[in-house]
Amino acid sequence: MRLKCDRNTLVDKLTVLARGVSTRSALPVLSGVLLQAHDGCLDIFSTDMELSMKATIKTTVEQDGEVVVPARLFTDIVKNLPDEDVVIETGEGAVRVAAGRAAFNLNSWVASDFPQTSAFDTAGGFIVGREPFVATLGKVGRAASRDETRPILTGVLVTITGGVLKMVATDSYRLSVKETPLNPEAAHHEVMAIVPVKALNEVSRLATAQGDGEIEIVIGENQALFRLAASDGDIWIATRLIDGQFPNYKQLLPESFDRAVTLEKEVFLAAARRVSLMAQKNTPLRLGFAAGKLTLRAITQDIGQAEEELDIEYAGEEFEIGFNAGFLIDGADSIDGDNVTLKFINPLRPGLVSGSDSGFLYLIMPIRLSN
Repeated sequence: MRLKCDRNTLVDKLTVLARGVSTRSALPVLSGVLLQAHDGCLDIFSTDMELSMKATIKTTVEQDGEVVVPARLFTDIVKNLPDEDVVIETGEGAVRVAAGRAAFNLNSWVASDFPQTSAFDTAGGFIVGREPFVATLGKVGRAASRDETRPILTGVLVTITGGVLKMVATDSYRLSVKETPLNPEAAHHEVMAIVPVKALNEVSRLATAQGDGEIEIVIGENQALFRLAASDGDIWIATRLIDGQFPNYKQLLPESFDRAVTLEKEVFLAAARRVSLMAQKNTPLRLGFAAGKLTLRAITQDIGQAEEELDIEYAGEEFEIGFNAGFLIDGADSIDGDNVTLKFINPLRPGLVSGSDSGFLYLIMPIRLSN
């Protein structure tokens, strides 16, 4: 293999693919990236066996070939080369990387040792806009669980039907649902899949970084594939789908609520963040409602307590309810517009955080309070 490519473009793609490189695997080859040179392109692959990534660079290929190089060291070398075209060529068990008058020889692995976890085939795919995809995931992604002992909850239920994208996530303590209309082409596609939130976050992060454009999506029997087109070379992200039955979230949604309070969002968030500084050691943020007044309190034994009052329009009976401070702040922070509405049934039933967007809701379980 021998090729010549632009140094800055290569650095950009290696930086992206670094997030797919395994750091904990017993297989040393997974700490590397696969380089494939063919037909005027350099394809670069990384995988941790769950998330796989591919980037393509248009380049000058003098001789086709493939090899696996240590990802971190190779990236560091390319970053520190002179700002000239990089020449990469293979030899006996090694790869020579050179630019200007600098040259490095790296030990390598044979390409056949690198596991190909995805075909990166976009046949049968469809297009969605980056903006609706990023906006929808931004509302629900934080509600997905990070607890690998319950893998089904580490995924996001993604459905597309009737031209509407819906994402649902829950960690069993909170539930977030967001619906977003898509472009007319998506109306012809029906999708239902549980996609790991880790992969969706990577797609969203890259889509945000690259700005305008579209995302091509392929949902297969056991894999989701996302392609982001770019002028300096496309990027693919592939992930296995999570197998299982997603919780029936519709059963969790109360049909009605007995109390509703509308607050100025930024005022409420500022107060909640201040008071939650004292909500340590898993102690709840307490919301006490009385006529014309909301009292936010946090009490942590051996540390201290905080309290702040807000004027509100409320004339119902007095009651107090407690929530995980971070979860409540996440929910309010996800609301578009100037106001946030909190709806309750009683201190032991879930509360609803909502706003002017009827396509978004955030349900949160309370924490039982001890006096």
